[in-house]
Amino acid sequence: MTILDLGVYAPLVDAVLAAIPTSWYTDDPDYVDSWCTLSTASSGRLNGAAGNGWLDVSPYYVQPL
Repeated sequence: MTILDLGVYAPLVDAVLAAIPTSWYTDDPDYVDSWCTLSTASSGRLNGAAGNGWLDVSPYYVQPL
């Protein structure tokens, strides 16, 4: 992994984009919903962005290496 500062382009981006399937944005019948979560203490049930599903979340502590 390469981390650069000052907005410098990193070749890592090409690898990430190449790994994404070309059909990720199509209307796939296997798709249910999307969730975006970022929290350190929230818990409970979150409804998906499209309202087609729910997700139960709770904090999970990861010990430092």
